[in-house]
Amino acid sequence: MPSLITAARSHALDVFEEVYEPGQETWFSPSGLPLLLIALGNNDPANRVAIANFLLDEGADVAAVSIHDRYTALHILFGQNVHDFEAEAVLLKRLLDGGVDVNGVARGRWGTPLQTLASKLKFSDETLSPFYDVLFARHDLDLLRAGKAGRSSLLSARLLERQGLVARMEQYLLDHGLSADDS
Repeated sequence: MPSLITAARSHALDVFEEVYEPGQETWFSPSGLPLLLIALGNNDPANRVAIANFLLDEGADVAAVSIHDRYTALHILFGQNVHDFEAEAVLLKRLLDGGVDVNGVARGRWGTPLQTLASKLKFSDETLSPFYDVLFARHDLDLLRAGKAGRSSLLSARLLERQGLVARMEQYLLDHGLSADDS
């Protein structure tokens, strides 16, 4: 029988449910990771979505962050190398609606969640559009907040030459009465 951490990180929902006990949805690992963030690191997108939704149904705190680096559920979700963008976009909306900080700045290599997502250069802006659609539907997205290396998400996207993302960001700022020149 795998440990709770291993089941969340590497197994399907049925295996996870075998080791899960009610009340563990708010559990933190010895290294300071909330169980929800561990589940969002599952390498299989279907398992990631299933276990995360199970934990959210059980009352997991979507706003919980890693104790040491302050990264959020969005940082972990966006940092994965394999995705089912359509299924995960639904989960992303649920996380945001539940209160995860769309602008949370994590220490180190993470920056803002959008900086984390933009840095995944193996995915085109077109491929990332299901995530972008959810993010840009929000009224509280702060594209000018200082994040990684003191740069805004907009400046980071420009430096990464994410032209599709930059265009969406500039339109979002324009639609919200802000200037893209403030980056």
